[in-house]
Amino acid sequence: MIILKFILIVFLVAAVLVGIMVFSVFRKVNDARKQFQDMNRQQPHNVNGQGVTDTRSPEEANRKIIADDEGEYVEYEETD
Repeated sequence: MIILKFILIVFLVAAVLVGIMVFSVFRKVNDARKQFQDMNRQQPHNVNGQGVTDTRSPEEANRKIIADDEGEYVEYEETD
């Protein structure tokens, strides 16, 4: 009976320690996530400390810079 009580106490202590470790890891991950979100929310600033604001529409901001029909094809030969 004493051995059973000892095993129960060891199990409870181990469960508490695992719970503390899981909580610690969860808190660190949550803090890193918050820090990353805060970093992404900040407005970019130039050297003078003035904010930069992009007033373009999403379609205009994501458009291709070089059209598909621009440029020229150059033939080449591989040499060893």
